Amino acid sequence: MQYALVVAAAALAHAHQHNHDRFHKREIEVVTAYDVEYVTDTVIVTAGIEPSAYSAPPDTTCTTPSSSGPSTTPAPTAWSTPGSSRSQRTTFSTAVSPVAYVAASSPPAAHASSPTTSSSSSSGITTNNLTPNGKKAGLSGFAGCQEKSAFTQLAPHIGWYSDYTPNTPDAHGVKGIGMLWGGSGSSCGGTEKTRLDTFTSMISANKVPEIMFGFYEPDCSCPDSAGMSPSSAASDWNSLIAPLKQKGTVLGSPSLCKQKDEHFFGPFKKGISTDWDVTSIHVNKPNLAGARSVVEYYYNTYGKPIWVSEFACVNDQPSWSPCTDQTQIDTFIKDVVNYFQNNPHVVAYGPSNGNGLGNVWPLMDSSGALTHSGKTYLSAIQNL
Repeated sequence: MQYALVVAAAALAHAHQHNHDRFHKREIEVVTAYDVEYVTDTVIVTAGIEPSAYSAPPDTTCTTPSSSGPSTTPAPTAWSTPGSSRSQRTTFSTAVSPVAYVAASSPPAAHASSPTTSSSSSSGITTNNLTPNGKKAGLSGFAGCQEKSAFTQLAPHIGWYSDYTPNTPDAHGVKGIGMLWGGSGSSCGGTEKTRLDTFTSMISANKVPEIMFGFYEPDCSCPDSAGMSPSSAASDWNSLIAPLKQKGTVLGSPSLCKQKDEHFFGPFKKGISTDWDVTSIHVNKPNLAGARSVVEYYYNTYGKPIWVSEFACVNDQPSWSPCTDQTQIDTFIKDVVNYFQNNPHVVAYGPSNGNGLGNVWPLMDSSGALTHSGKTYLSAIQNL
């Protein structure tokens, strides 16, 4: 995929701004690699924000320029090597609202005063023990999600959760997993600086995390993603993330919005001085076959353990839309949980919980209670 050459591109965007100043975009890219034609229909959706903060965007219509010659070939169920023609529409899912982050940019007092930890702990996360608390199941949440009643119900059955901040606190016996959204090379504005300041202050105070992920979807643009080039991301990785390795921190890779159509990691890997330990991926597919294809691509290509930091049910063939059929969602949750749980290459997995993914998928409602989908996830993991 490093040899892919972008020869044509066309984009049609309709943006709708809701009360968290987030935007919803639709883009179309046409990519060819030698005699291989790739057609990528990209939809960026806001996920991981608190349900009550979301207003659904109006319907939009996007047409592919005639020069792109879109194919209606179904998405493959497994990664194929160059030389075989394919047409792929990839869903991009973004995460926490910057506004929600700023409101929780300072760690809770209990977290701030907790002892410094490191991956040297026998019960903590190490390169030989990547599954938090021995439980793969987790939650991709939002700032403050640990205070919701749904979290309390899930807590006995999950080992980790993320709120997209560098200093995610442990809560209800669940391990908080930190992430640096972007570095100084990010094109994002003020909120990104707040996140970076939180990270640098934490490290300066010698609060060494057991594991740290960086960065959030650098291959897509702000404000929903980090918006970084491979070279700027590599530079920030070398100065911010890589030094933690010497302190015992497990390093988690950037998570990419383009799923298995990514072309970011090739040049990024060439520019970094220290490799990552675990590959963070986002899975946005409508069924088990699609989810499996994304996991297999990343494991077969990069050979690292897989941390599914976000997954959601999305119909991405022949056009994009979040799943709205509860039966389809229930089947997807049960199937992928079973697959992730029994795949030795997957060390952790967590569902997205954001309203940008429609009204049926989110696990929590506006009051913080479990939805039907949330109860399905709870049922799938509670007897593991």
